[in-house]
Formats: sequence, C-alpha cells, structure tokens
Amino acid sequence: MTYFRDEVDLVEPREPRADGPLPTLVRCSDKDREFELAIEQAERMGRTQSVAILMRTRNRENEYLSQLRSSGVSVRKLHRDMDHWSSSPCVYVGTYHSAKGLEFDTVILPYCSADILPDPSRIVALGDEDDAMADEGRLLYVAVTRAKTRLILTYSADITSLLPTDGTLYQRIEDGR
Repeated sequence: MTYFRDEVDLVEPREPRADGPLPTLVRCSDKDREFELAIEQAERMGRTQSVAILMRTRNRENEYLSQLRSSGVSVRKLHRDMDHWSSSPCVYVGTYHSAKGLEFDTVILPYCSADILPDPSRIVALGDEDDAMADEGRLLYVAVTRAKTRLILTYSADITSLLPTDGTLYQRIEDGR
C-alpha cells in the first residue's frame, strides 16, 4: 500500500506457504445485513472453534454481545483488562485494538466500507488524510492478522480503500446469502 512506502520496519510480503481458504469478502445490501451475517457465522462456528468479531469502534459491540448471548453460544467481550483468554470454542467480540496479540481460528470483520474505514473522526483528529490512512491501515492489518484459518470481511456500499484491490486475494460473495 502506498501508505506504508516510508515504513522501514515492515516485512515485504511474499507468497504464503500455508494452505487454507482465501479470505472471504462479502458485499452485503446494508449494515443490518452485515450484522446478521456476522452473527450467523459466529453462532455456527463458535460452537467448535475460537471466533472473533472485530470492529473499528465499540459502537455496536453491545448489540453483538446481546444477540450472541441469547443464542446460547459461549461469548466474551475483548478488553485490555481481561483476566482469562483461551483458544477454546467461544465467540469473542471487540475492537481491532482489543485483539492485538491474540489469535482466533476465525475472524469476522464487519463494516469494511469506505464510509467507516478509515474512521472519519480519526482523519479529522490527525488533520492529515495520508497520516490517517497509514494509521488506519496499520490498525486494519492488526485485525486481519488475528485469523489463524479463516477471515471473513463484510462491507456495504463501497469497500474501503485500505484493503488490497487484487481480486485473486479473496473469495467474493454477494449479499452474504
């Protein structure tokens, strides 16, 4: 990405040696469908593996926690003061920041739309769009690299410019159905 060209400590990407599914990029009809899809996938997979639903901000975190708890799946909120973390079957819900240093079998990243990523308030706070894009790109990188086996990214409207545009990097699905 152009935002990382001046970074000296990043490792140059190379062809992966690991085998596994491509990240799944799902275009949804709207943000409500993104929510539904994340819940459906987390409920299904969270019974047999560790799953994280990670978001840029905590705005909808409680909605996810409430919905998942009512489904009967084991669910925990990610936060910096967690007293216990395990890779056993469970669904974790939190922000990109809260997942730093952790790994999950499956990671679901809803709201990868251009109107949410980069966070518009972050651009205003930094005062420089290029700095904000670089900062937000690094944060998204943290979230994406939390997945050990499967990565699901959803968006509605236009996809964020922070993700690579090479179509061979993803398995694309329309509307999540």
